[in-house]
Amino acid sequence: MAAPATPETLRGIVLIVVSASIFGLVDGVSKILAETQSVGQIVWARYAIALPVILLLTPRAEWRGLFWTGSPFHQIARGLIPIGVSITMVLAVRYLPLAEATVILFAAPFLVVALAGPILGEHVRPASWIGVAVGFAAVVIVARPGFSDVSYYALFPLAAAVFYALYQLVTRGLSIKGERPRTTLVWTLAIGAAVATPLAALTWEPVSVTAWLLMIALGLTFALAQFLMVQAFSHAPAGVLAPFAYAQIVAATIVGVVFFGAVPDLWTVLGVTMIVGAGVFLTRLQRR
Repeated sequence: MAAPATPETLRGIVLIVVSASIFGLVDGVSKILAETQSVGQIVWARYAIALPVILLLTPRAEWRGLFWTGSPFHQIARGLIPIGVSITMVLAVRYLPLAEATVILFAAPFLVVALAGPILGEHVRPASWIGVAVGFAAVVIVARPGFSDVSYYALFPLAAAVFYALYQLVTRGLSIKGERPRTTLVWTLAIGAAVATPLAALTWEPVSVTAWLLMIALGLTFALAQFLMVQAFSHAPAGVLAPFAYAQIVAATIVGVVFFGAVPDLWTVLGVTMIVGAGVFLTRLQRR
């Protein structure tokens, strides 16, 4: 019988579920903005608006220490990787329903569990393998590679899944090294803003008052989701948390129905049901 989950592990699970749910909202706002704004503008809003908010919430006397890190290479890598996630997911939600794009994105936990051992040296329990295997099967069901038009555009969220898996692994690695969550967050936002600003300038489209409000909301929610994710990986191993990130699919499905009237088809409902069932199963095992 597996050892009972510690309060730290359960805290990490709660944080990753909340973070993943907010990321579902982030992609929903991005889909709305994609109708009028360029990909560069949307990616820029995620980082450039969130960064000053984090700095304003931090006492000025702590700013210099806030950027101090013992792992600058890994911090730079973590800052660059989510830009790939942002660009490919903005393209994904532009061409695919939100629920379908998010389900395909979640091939990432399968990669996280597969690589957590060789890269981080973490032991992955059989229960986690069961959860990601069910989730991966759900991704195949929704993407239906080779059987529909969905499969062509599925390349965007599949590419995002690779970036997302690497992102989670680097986040956990920094937590193991003892990096402070807020330091990791500030590095990520600063690097993202530096890369996205010229991209946005080259592709800038006129911005209405409504679009500005949505871009501000996008930056704030993106910062919150990032912060909670960093906190989660400081409490629990990547292999344990990976399956619970599937909560983003449920959030994306709800956002898609409420804001876009995109009722999922039978295959998507089946995929989401499989993922929710796996999450409930894993939660029960963790409580034991």
